[in-house]
This record gives sequence, C-alpha cells and structure tokens, in this order.
Amino acid sequence: METASETKLREYSRAEVAKHDNAQSLWVIRGNQVFDLTTFHTDHPGGSDVLMQFAGQDVTEAMRDSSIHTHAIQAYRVLKDFYVGEITSDERQDQPPASGCDEMEQVEEEKFLDINRPLFMQMWNSKFTREFYIREVHKAHHLPRPAVFFANSFCETFTRTPWWVIPVYWVPIMVTLLVLGVKYEPPNVMLVGFVFGLVSWTLLEYSMHRFVFHYDENIPEGTIAQVAHFLLHGVHHFLPMDPLRLVMPPALSTFLGLNILGLLCCIFTPGMVHAVAAGLTAGYVLYDECHYWLHHGTSSNKYLSQLKTYHLRHHYKDFKAGFGITSDFWDTVFGTQFATPVC
Repeated sequence: METASETKLREYSRAEVAKHDNAQSLWVIRGNQVFDLTTFHTDHPGGSDVLMQFAGQDVTEAMRDSSIHTHAIQAYRVLKDFYVGEITSDERQDQPPASGCDEMEQVEEEKFLDINRPLFMQMWNSKFTREFYIREVHKAHHLPRPAVFFANSFCETFTRTPWWVIPVYWVPIMVTLLVLGVKYEPPNVMLVGFVFGLVSWTLLEYSMHRFVFHYDENIPEGTIAQVAHFLLHGVHHFLPMDPLRLVMPPALSTFLGLNILGLLCCIFTPGMVHAVAAGLTAGYVLYDECHYWLHHGTSSNKYLSQLKTYHLRHHYKDFKAGFGITSDFWDTVFGTQFATPVC
C-alpha cells in the first residue's frame, strides 16, 4: 500500500491526466504538476463550470488569463493542497510567467495553523504577534470537509451550524414577535415597523461586518484577543468554504439578538418594538441564507453572479473592502467599495 509521500512523488503522462475529465474525477495540470480537484470544484470561487471547462487539461496559462477568471496568489496556495504528482520528464513543458517568477514560488511556507488538526487549541497555545495573525488568518485555505475546532465531540457540536438551522430557529421567533405585537398595534402600523426593521438590517449587517467582525488591526496584542477574533470571524476568512461555518451559531446570534432587543426597548413602544425586531429578524435570516449561497450557490442571473463575485473578492483579494453581503449599497455610501470595479 502506498504512503501519502509516495503517492505525491508519482509521475503521470498528460494522457493519464486527460482521463480525469469529469466531476467524479477532476484533475488538472499546472506548471508540470498534477492536482486532483475532485473535492474542490464545487467550492471553486469562480464556479464549478469554470473548472469543468479545463478538466483533465493544463491550466497553467488559463490561470494567468484574467479574461477567464482572475487568480490571486491565494489561489495557488489553495491549489497546493491538492497536489498528487508530477508530469513525466519527457512531457514537461516550460511555461514561464511574464514576470519571470512562477506563481507557486511566491506562495510562502505555511507557518500558521495546521488545518488537519483541531484549531482551537492551536490558537490557544499560539504566540503570534497581532500583525502576523491578521495577515495569516486572511489567507484562504480549503478542506474537502468541515474543519475540526475541538477534539472533544460535545464542544465541537456547538461550532457547527448547517444552513437550514437558521430559518428553523429564527422564523418561529419572528412569527411570535408579530403575533404578540398586534396586541399593541394594528396591522398597518406593524407593517411599517416590520419594513423599517427589514431595511435597517442592511445597515446593521454592514456595520457589524465592518466594525465588529473586521476590528482586525485594532484588536489588542495577545492570544486571548486573537482567539476571540478567530472564533467570531477569523476562521471564516481562514476557511471560507467550510459549509458548517458560514452561518452564525444560534447561541451567538441569540446573544447578539438579545442585546439588540434591549436597545430597541429603550427606543420604541410595545408593538413597534415587536414589529421592528421581527423585521430585523427577517433581514438576518435572509442575510445568513444569502451568505451561504454566495459561497456555495450558482446562478445564471447576472445580479446574483455579480453579488457572488463581489463577496468572494472580499475573501480572496481584499478583506479591507466590500463589507456588504446582500448588496453593495452601504459600501457605495461609505466609500468602502473595491479600488477597481467588480466585473
């Protein structure tokens, strides 16, 4: 039986790679190296269809072609995780980039976290500087399975949230708020409050993402601050395609929701509090489901495709811009759009 190291040293002819040209077995060649992207193509930021066009082929020049799909150095870092071997010596091709420095050579050696081991204790026992942590946590990685936070299975359960948990948990709460609210205000007034809450969510979504989740360089030095940042949002940038870390765990969202409800009680009267809270809840559910779709969904609709591209650019190219999830409206208002427009 072959060991992992022996498998990685295997050589393949281009004809052998060409046989792996479908969704069940998708291999590509890049720089005379062979990569098995079978477990990755559905998570590809540019969409599975883009990769399927090049299944079994050499993608060296295609990855440099911005008219197909622009790739940052982070893309090559992710690609490294899927290395399975080399092209045979008699079929190797010289394809140097225009810059003269191969992209793979620009990928720095991994000095942060081992994604194949429980993440929490690695963070807890770390001695990273703030500057190093912020830089490294925003370098995207990929696993073909959900990452493990805790070695303890009970603790691990609370870190994993499937997308469907959000509507199942929050929609009954929203309905309860509306039912209770009509005891204080007529339906037409409730509708106004609900719409106000729904629209207000878009600003709250933007503000939380920009000022709370991306406190980033402002976090204090020290491990505890880094652990808190990692649990709140850092892990999502470190492993952006983890399907069980794309929506907020109910325990955390409930804590934040109760604080927001307390603030609303200081501003609005009974009935209106219920309506606005229900609107905010509806906005939150739509936001979290939209966020999951932006990472794992596909659509031929131009607007939705642009929205997906916009958000993934925030992950893979510039985490200091593009804070809107369901739209870029507030990014436009506050000048936090990307320096160059999203195509």
